[in-house]
Amino acid sequence: MGSTIFWIILGIVVFILDIATSSFLFIWFSIGAFVAMIASLMGASIGVQIILFLAISIITISIGYPWARKKFKSSVQRLPLMEEHYIGKVLKAEEDIEERGKAKLGGVYWAVLNKGETIKKGESFRIVEFEGNKLRIEKEEE
Repeated sequence: MGSTIFWIILGIVVFILDIATSSFLFIWFSIGAFVAMIASLMGASIGVQIILFLAISIITISIGYPWARKKFKSSVQRLPLMEEHYIGKVLKAEEDIEERGKAKLGGVYWAVLNKGETIKKGESFRIVEFEGNKLRIEKEEE
């Protein structure tokens, strides 16, 4: 009877741990604890209970965890970063920009990399992409 209570407590603890972390990793141990508890009620030795707990936990983790990650990862839509909204914006140069320079966007100065022809002060340029923490720009044809 003592091992039955142990398996119940272990199952509850790992279930609560899984809820607290929301990782879907520990829930599979609670299934193993449930099977070990059933074995305990049927009079199996503690060694058999431990083997069943480990075997069932390993099997359910190897099948269930990848399934749960795939299932719940695909249902969560990724929100674009603030910077990704900047791609395609057209700005006016506040200074001449040859290969490197700076541009003010949203009240913040960004380092810019110009891969095309020189952009003169007052000319328009388009933000093409991000390279690390720098904006890659190209001269906007007018």
